[in-house]
Amino acid sequence: MRPAGASLLATATTGASSGGRAARRTDGDSVNVRLRADLHLHTREAEPGITYSAREMIARAAREGYRVLSITNHDTITFSDELAAYARDRGVLLIPGVEATVEGRHVLVYNADVAADKLRTFADLRRYRTPEWLVAAPHPLFPAPFCLRERLWQEIDLFDAIEFSHFYTPRVDFNRAAVKLASAVGLPLLGTSDSHLADQFGTTFSLIESDLSVESVLSAIKQGRVSVVSRPLSPWRCLSILARQTLAAAKESARARLRPSPPSPETILTPR
Repeated sequence: MRPAGASLLATATTGASSGGRAARRTDGDSVNVRLRADLHLHTREAEPGITYSAREMIARAAREGYRVLSITNHDTITFSDELAAYARDRGVLLIPGVEATVEGRHVLVYNADVAADKLRTFADLRRYRTPEWLVAAPHPLFPAPFCLRERLWQEIDLFDAIEFSHFYTPRVDFNRAAVKLASAVGLPLLGTSDSHLADQFGTTFSLIESDLSVESVLSAIKQGRVSVVSRPLSPWRCLSILARQTLAAAKESARARLRPSPPSPETILTPR
């Protein structure tokens, strides 16, 4: 079931992305479950301006019928066996993820087996990436300096999916170019909420036809067995989200400037 007013953007019709693959697949008598998923979420463990914790997000998502989540804080992997068990006890699969800053551009990386601070360049991604990872382009063609934009074309072979962002209105929609690009290069679209605020969650999500395991979910996305459920936001809601995120970022920047700097290393001169 999807929220009232939301629309289902099947990969075969939007995006075109999966080269015409249908969102539903049957292998003999076996039909995988369509799992409600949001793989782009932020929490206060790594981003203090956010009001909710990872556990609070997981508990809410479970109540609202989500089966797959990834917490993708900026340059920090917020994942542990304990947190994964907390999610599992609520029927949710938690996939390790991070929104890495790669040469100044944001890149979503899932199931990485290296620390986030090792992913600083596109060469790093090429060096460490394995078939078990999934790499996605978040809000790729939005007019912000941290968005991939032309670098996505230049590094397209690194990417397994392109994000369909929640942040658009009926008239202003930077997803349109992303949908065209996904169609042109044969990559699936991944619907996410990119939640930094509680009311962003649920605005856009994915339905993934897969078993409930990390390997199966990431494989299903790569194979295009994913569809996007989304609806445009009103202009006022977009402005509200933008204003609150800008204010939160400004507050955190001010707090960071007021924090005392660590003392400089002391040099002790010993007479010879």
